[in-house]
Amino acid sequence: MTEEDIKKNVDEAMANRPKRHNLEPFRDSSRTRTLRLWLNIIFMVGAIAGLFVYFKVDHDMAKWILIVSLVFKFVELFLRIFKI
Repeated sequence: MTEEDIKKNVDEAMANRPKRHNLEPFRDSSRTRTLRLWLNIIFMVGAIAGLFVYFKVDHDMAKWILIVSLVFKFVELFLRIFKI
């Protein structure tokens, strides 16, 4: 098999592959998109605040802040998985 044959086979294989759309803009038509966005924002703010409190103030208070922020993340996860 020559180098040209290999190149031709690779080109044919690439032409038959479906195109990936990873670079397309995020298209979520679900009704809960804005709610999920806000739940993620609350989770991230809570996680950052919990880490700050953990390292600067008190471990027990930080544990509760992180648990509360995880509740928001689990609600968002539930909405995303069940496509509510």
